[in-house]
Amino acid sequence: MVVQSKDNLDVRSKGLTKEGLIDSITNADVASHCAMMQTISHFYPTLTIISEEATTVCGNQSISYSAKVSIPRNIPDEFVPEEDLTVWIDPLDATFEYTEKLYEYVSTMVCVAVKGRPIIGIIHKPFDKTTSWAWVGKIRSIDLELAMNKNTFESDFKVIVSRSHKGDIEKVLKENIPEPIKIVTAAGAGFKSLEVATGKVDAYLHVTMIKKWDICAGNAIINSVGGKMTTKHNKDIDYSDKMHVENHDGLIATIRNHGKFLGKI
Repeated sequence: MVVQSKDNLDVRSKGLTKEGLIDSITNADVASHCAMMQTISHFYPTLTIISEEATTVCGNQSISYSAKVSIPRNIPDEFVPEEDLTVWIDPLDATFEYTEKLYEYVSTMVCVAVKGRPIIGIIHKPFDKTTSWAWVGKIRSIDLELAMNKNTFESDFKVIVSRSHKGDIEKVLKENIPEPIKIVTAAGAGFKSLEVATGKVDAYLHVTMIKKWDICAGNAIINSVGGKMTTKHNKDIDYSDKMHVENHDGLIATIRNHGKFLGKI
């Protein structure tokens, strides 16, 4: 609800991105961060949680939540040492688009990594009121199951890139890949990851630095449907270290033909 309000703005700047764009923060970012952090910390007080808005100071407001997601009860429990767990949260992905009222790109995300590997991913679209989630190797949300069952691929490749951080990727693709490729621009790493996971595009490519809270949940979800997310060097991304929150090695996320883009961006 804290994100779903379209008037929860009070836009402030955290500075500029490397591309010279304003890195915005709103009341919704702060309120969502506090709601997510305090809820998780209430139940797991010693868990390592890494948030985009980690510098935010939250008050002592009461915690309230509603668990409306139906999860089958036949999933076997899996016990792991708490020190092996890292939780990454992005309280409001696509903040700039939120301020522009481009609400279709906005999401909130939670990811659970075990020994650095993304195992559980949750991407919630507050304005669509939809939640996509997956536990790798165990279960996925219904929308992901349906997408897997009806996935059909067009002859032309469709690649999604960031509308605000696309760098020189369009030029690079045209120079290095001879086959026809349709390039789609969009915002929000969560939105773009779901476009891959649901088969609406073949690949999500990113060449500039990206924060790990932007991609961890999408990484888990894409892995759960048989896809792959790596650096441009085909290395898995490590989510275990809270001191290293940036990925500087590019991003390739695909549902098929991952090797097609290796060495090309």
